[in-house]
Amino acid sequence: MTDTNRFYLSQAHMDAVHRQRRVIVNFDAISADGERFTTKDVDELVRWKLMFADETGSHIDSAWWSWGEGNQAPYPSKILSCTPGFKQWVEAGFDVVQSFLNACKKRGLETFISHRMNTGDSDRSTDARLPIKQAHANWTMRFFPSDHELGNLDLAVWNYAVPGVREYKLSVLREVAENYDFDGIELDFSRRPLCLPIGRQWVNRGHLTQFIRQVRSMLLDIERRRGRPFLLAARVGENLLGCHYDGMDVQAWAQQQLVDILTLGSRSFDVDITDFRRITAGHNIKLYPCLDDHHATDGYRWPPIEVLRGVFANWWRQGADGIETFNWGHGTAEAASAIGMYLERGWQVHRQAYHEIGDYRAFKHKDKMFVLQRRGGGGWGGPDPDNWYMPRHWYLCTNMLAPLPAKLDPRGKADALMTLFIGDDLAAQAGRINSVTLRLLLNDSAEIGYVPPEAPNPSDPPATERIERGLLAMDGATQRYNCPPVQGIECRIDVRINNTLLKTPVIEHGWLVFTDLDPKFFAIGDNLIGVVLTPPLSQSLESVSIEKLEVHVKYHS
Repeated sequence: MTDTNRFYLSQAHMDAVHRQRRVIVNFDAISADGERFTTKDVDELVRWKLMFADETGSHIDSAWWSWGEGNQAPYPSKILSCTPGFKQWVEAGFDVVQSFLNACKKRGLETFISHRMNTGDSDRSTDARLPIKQAHANWTMRFFPSDHELGNLDLAVWNYAVPGVREYKLSVLREVAENYDFDGIELDFSRRPLCLPIGRQWVNRGHLTQFIRQVRSMLLDIERRRGRPFLLAARVGENLLGCHYDGMDVQAWAQQQLVDILTLGSRSFDVDITDFRRITAGHNIKLYPCLDDHHATDGYRWPPIEVLRGVFANWWRQGADGIETFNWGHGTAEAASAIGMYLERGWQVHRQAYHEIGDYRAFKHKDKMFVLQRRGGGGWGGPDPDNWYMPRHWYLCTNMLAPLPAKLDPRGKADALMTLFIGDDLAAQAGRINSVTLRLLLNDSAEIGYVPPEAPNPSDPPATERIERGLLAMDGATQRYNCPPVQGIECRIDVRINNTLLKTPVIEHGWLVFTDLDPKFFAIGDNLIGVVLTPPLSQSLESVSIEKLEVHVKYHS
């Protein structure tokens, strides 16, 4: 280390940081497959997990393995207890982690192990399987969210302000780093970002920085002994404000060269790569925004390929070094059925995306949807997006800064202002564009999913006076609809793009659709969109909100 507290990195280490990673696939906690996993032939499992990576033309260069929730291990360990589903393999002397590591090396795939920093015990019965938390109760923070937050969970999470916690977690990471020849380790803070006392995370940020420094020092020591680089990655929030909220001083981590890679976000479409690039400039750190398509952003779980193209076009435009996927499908329906394993919905779209998203040129002139982010989503970690409150426990995975839903001014005086990032240069590509449309889904009630009853409240417009309802989200068999506004709403709303007023929309399946937009309306990057109600106003327009806003771009084939 130098006097500036920055670690010295060898040329070989820096070369490893800069290796090609068009797409990183992070395989979510596959130990959760339990008994189903261990009853299969490991070679079949390897082929199933790496099926899309093996396809000709795939952009997948790196496979990261989240082998558990961080408190148990599917491999022989002197520190962690054995994951129940893998106990039979461990007792038989078979190491499934080594088998997958060997398979990746054979294919030339870079391979990390991803370790979850604070999860794995969501109730008291689970705590009973973690003797160390019982023996060191003062190392944990009891977290009792109320019903409207995370349900009836009783979380005992590690408090990284406690030296014993840092030493214990360091020993867990040291064991796996010494026993397996991975290319790197990712510290995954996304599952339970609560690592420091609630409400004092930023004040206690130094403890987390100290832990990152300990991990870096340990891995560099192993690197010197094995004669090969050992990289360190960390999954953090999708913007610096969120990192501050959770006590992650990523700017200090960058200045002190504590990490090589920052994985940005998890389920958010909006990732502030530009700001991260600013703080990491000159520090040999790579940035990989991440998208989880299972614990997904609200309203866009398993979306069509056009949505994914829009998201990744925006990320590439901001200067991402590559893309990380999380909880994506990795094999076909036929492959899953052949070995009796589960199938991740959306696998057809994921398969197609793996042949496009690692190179913007591969989908530059393909149809896209650029959408505004909604708060919440994902099924855990944050409030119900339809019953929003301000989360105080953590930021990561809540999408709390998202602009939607946005209430419209019932007086019609102030625009609802939103910025929509568009990574394509629509004006320059106008000759290749077939059409551009803007779509709005409005809601006229506090209740999402509301269906007007047969005997409505006398103050509510009857269903026959409303436009048709629109589909807000579809999650499996569950469908959520808006409560549609009154008929004529299309004549009572103004929408401006960069202060250019759009023509009156048409109504399609409950959406207000603004057609035939000139590509020259749009700028590269942020576009300011304003929406306002126009006179004459009535009581029926007092509770209108924007639930979704999308710009659809169709290119000539």
